[in-house]
Amino acid sequence: MKSTGVAVVGGIRLHYTRAGSGPLVVLLHGWPQTGLCWEPVLGPLAEHHTVVAPDLRGYGLSDKPATGYDKRRMAADLAELVGSLGFERASVVGHDRGARVAHRWALDRPDQVERLAVLDVVPTREMFRRLDASVASAYWHWLFHLQPDLPERLVGQDVRGYLEYFFERWTYNRHGLSPEAVDAYVRAFSRPGALRAGFDDYRAHERDLALDDEDAAAGRRLTMPVLALWGSAGLPARLPTLEIWREYADDVRGFEIPECGHFIPEERPDALLARLRDFLPGPTT
Repeated sequence: MKSTGVAVVGGIRLHYTRAGSGPLVVLLHGWPQTGLCWEPVLGPLAEHHTVVAPDLRGYGLSDKPATGYDKRRMAADLAELVGSLGFERASVVGHDRGARVAHRWALDRPDQVERLAVLDVVPTREMFRRLDASVASAYWHWLFHLQPDLPERLVGQDVRGYLEYFFERWTYNRHGLSPEAVDAYVRAFSRPGALRAGFDDYRAHERDLALDDEDAAAGRRLTMPVLALWGSAGLPARLPTLEIWREYADDVRGFEIPECGHFIPEERPDALLARLRDFLPGPTT
């Protein structure tokens, strides 16, 4: 049975959906989405796991404070959420921006993150290190979202048009996202503060990069098993994604999902479930 809840963590209210029982799996969405993106896989995963899909700080029905969008603070929100739900450890699956939060969570709290799956990303540090003309043309929205005030002013004139641009361009099958889901995302980013909060997620890049550089200099790597997945038509398919993650983690496996763009949970839920079922701990773990 699926339910919703609200937890007060880091001084804010975090909204989440919960289903199932067994070992905990936390699903973290990206931009421009909410925890709703996990609907196609949440039920099947909940057959053998407790599954929690929160709206990250600044997104969906969660609070949208003026600060706290560096990935360390966002990861701390989730660490507190897990504790408030009565769990000590979790397997974490992150997509897009959620994968960046998950990466920081696993680095800061390796005893809490049992396994880590990252969907259609490479580490933030590598994004900026590899920012040549090809990467910049694919990730132009990063540079736009970093600007102060301007994205809110321009995007605010047509939230639907801006989001639908990505939902069309970043999918392999243009019907990968249902009209109902797109409508829900447009409503979410039309709420007061939602655009600013989503862009602030990107604007935290200086703090995020400083933390990543500190870890790299200290030789800190991911020590838990890591699964990297990317769509064949997604932006990371242009990069040596598996090789990159092997520079940051001790135990990595990775797979390209065929006929899939960026939005893996909604475009190819069956393929994602097959990979996650092989990777996640079983109900008796």
